[in-house]
Amino acid sequence: MKILYHHRTLGDGAEGIHIMEMISAFEKLGHRVILAGHSITPYDTPEVISILSKIKNLIKGPVYELLEIAYNLYGFINIQKIINKLSPDLIYDRYMIFNYSSIFAGRRNKIPVFIEVNAPLALERNFESDESLKFKKIAYKMETLIPKNADKVFVVSTPLKKYLISIGVPLKKIIVLPNGVNTQKFYKKAKPEYLMKRLGLNKNNIIIGFVGILRPWHGIDTLIESFRIVCSQFPQAILLIVGDGPIRKEIEDIADKIQIKKNLIITGRIPHNNVSDYISLFDIAVTPKATFYASPMKIVEYMAQGKPVIAPDMENIRDIVSHGKEGLLFKDGLLSDSMIQLLANESLRALLGNGGIEKTRCSLNWLANAKRITNEFKLYQK
Repeated sequence: MKILYHHRTLGDGAEGIHIMEMISAFEKLGHRVILAGHSITPYDTPEVISILSKIKNLIKGPVYELLEIAYNLYGFINIQKIINKLSPDLIYDRYMIFNYSSIFAGRRNKIPVFIEVNAPLALERNFESDESLKFKKIAYKMETLIPKNADKVFVVSTPLKKYLISIGVPLKKIIVLPNGVNTQKFYKKAKPEYLMKRLGLNKNNIIIGFVGILRPWHGIDTLIESFRIVCSQFPQAILLIVGDGPIRKEIEDIADKIQIKKNLIITGRIPHNNVSDYISLFDIAVTPKATFYASPMKIVEYMAQGKPVIAPDMENIRDIVSHGKEGLLFKDGLLSDSMIQLLANESLRALLGNGGIEKTRCSLNWLANAKRITNEFKLYQK
């Protein structure tokens, strides 16, 4: 079939990876995908993303939100042109705040519209200091109307499903579909010698790893503090942070203060195409914190490479990791205990790692997600 895939994002980071992997998965299944929204190549951060980011940072407050609302006219015209030319069978839209254009175009042309919701954006932005909403009532109203008027709604976690139900979206429309991984890019492999040498690592080091942008809400400070306890029992342990971000200096200062800086390596930003080589260095992969609704892509990538996962015991995380099968889920204050347990038990690390490989091979991958969506389209057509 022909799928019109619409997004209104910058396409950087995880969102760009998600979009491109889903398009690729649909195409592998034999479907034609027409992209409505700017073309993105998230793996090398193209200049267009940098320009759009600068524009976004320059325009703040009500002016920016008015432009978001005004996008509906542009979006509808763009989608309508594609419909007139190519007659798609399905409109697949990545939910974005204020954007009703896909729903309107679908209704006008009697084409099913499936919405993918990755975050409760009105709720999220209402609590962000740099993107606080000026038109809150409109934003919250549309956060209900958009999924309510879609034909199917795919959410990345169970808590996100519960949130949409709580604001009036019918249960029968909502399907939980956690993020996936490309198992041809992320798979179990030996630790690369060139990276071991570059980072000054040796075979005696046991490496605890994290991948992501260094921002306050990722809980890196908690990870650092917990790692201090780990170092007291395992002085050869290394904490390898693959990424960079605004709180890097703060993290390095904390590590220096608690005297574990010699056990900490921060790589700086790494292109997504190279991330798998760095994950292959990990003996244990950690996600110290997550928002209540997220489906962290990094966790699924860890699992695909056979890395035992340590993550918070939250409902959304339980959508992707089963405690004792693919990883250990810790409760508040017990992160260090989980790290010590895995550091001391190599056979448990292997068992959990193999569990992660099996789960990503069978279900948590982009191709499986694309199959689920297209099967739901077939059921909808009946």
